[in-house]
Amino acid sequence: MELLKRTKNYLKEHRLIEPGDLVLVAVSAGRDSMTLAHLLLQLRRELGFELAIANFNHHLRDEADEEAQFVAEFARIHGVPSCLGGADIASLAAGANIQETARRERYAFLRTVAAKLGAQKIAVAHHADDQAETVLLHLLRGSGLSGLAGMSPSNNKIIRPLLFAAREDICDYVAENKIEYREDSSNASTKYLRNKIRLELIPLLRDYNPNIRESLIATADICRADDQVLEDLAENALAEIWINDSNALSSREFAELPVALQRRVIRKAYTLIMGETRELNFDQVDAVLRLKEEQCAVLPGGLKAYRRGDIYFAADKPPLPQYQENYPLQVDGQWHELDSWGWSYQAQAVHEAVPAAGSLSYLLPQSLAEQVCWRTRRMGDAVSSSGRSGKYKLKEMFIDNRIPVYQRGSWPLLASASELLWVCGLWKKDLPHTDSSVLIKIKKYDKI
Repeated sequence: MELLKRTKNYLKEHRLIEPGDLVLVAVSAGRDSMTLAHLLLQLRRELGFELAIANFNHHLRDEADEEAQFVAEFARIHGVPSCLGGADIASLAAGANIQETARRERYAFLRTVAAKLGAQKIAVAHHADDQAETVLLHLLRGSGLSGLAGMSPSNNKIIRPLLFAAREDICDYVAENKIEYREDSSNASTKYLRNKIRLELIPLLRDYNPNIRESLIATADICRADDQVLEDLAENALAEIWINDSNALSSREFAELPVALQRRVIRKAYTLIMGETRELNFDQVDAVLRLKEEQCAVLPGGLKAYRRGDIYFAADKPPLPQYQENYPLQVDGQWHELDSWGWSYQAQAVHEAVPAAGSLSYLLPQSLAEQVCWRTRRMGDAVSSSGRSGKYKLKEMFIDNRIPVYQRGSWPLLASASELLWVCGLWKKDLPHTDSSVLIKIKKYDKI
């Protein structure tokens, strides 16, 4: 009964089951899941939890119907409730990866049943050999830390009480307790990559490292610990840069993150909106990372990511911000923010010939100071031009200077009642020199 004792200790060490929990056990009728069900039946009274059993029929093998009934009879004999379900996986896959489709539908069924029964945990029978295979599978497909971390003992209500146990431990327990089970004939087929890894690759790797299983499990443990640190950092980063009102990531703060955290923050932003059962793969995350201004990436579930200054997550393209304010020019030598435009300015009186150096400063005759104001663009705005039929439209100026669309509505303009005097950073009207002037400086402030 060594496996029983080790399972009890593992449950306690990782706090997989709490007293009073209802645990839904996923039972396929195979050796591993029948062993898990048998072990939990032995431990339920001692540890103070209740059991229910669920079986999902993939309808991929003729014997699957009989296996479902076998599981239901097992549950009846032991006096625990059972729930049977299934789906035509071959039809649902429709050319996609049939094993991934089966996994998705199976877990969706288990979560639905758990919610219906009020189960706190869903127990699955993954063991140490499954863990080693998972690490290799992810390595062959190309993976970061999250993939190489393999499976965790507990994740989002899913618990794996046998993750410590080797396949031979389970076989010994079955023999000792004369546990009846059903053999899944598809486990011997090498047309599935996981089976090929188990039947061909791992035996080959044992020639190089007789302890390959233990080495892969150690790798998973190391990567899982490192991965958790990055997950915590990403969680904190998301909390700091997430703009809740608009479902967006602040682009300036996002750009300051290391790429490793950027990828995780994008995934977390997606699951924040779509729910914990939805995840992005590497290519989808990379598509969001590579977005340029006014570009969009289509994500699963009808969501889109747009880069419009910040990175927005929405079903539709976010509207351009509108700014209709007017602000009088304040000549006091202090810096003033132009509200939500993302700019601030300073205006001070000067009585010497001070040049307005650069495109972000402007020298205004003091006699005009009370006649001008800051405003944003209006329909038909243009300035005088000798080379453009007498007018240079503001829209054309923004395009020629590659000003992003989302910034055009908040671009500061200094205007009198009749004309534009200064399009900050892009154009300025030459005004006659006077002895008394106002020197204006403008800059983007840190909110941009």
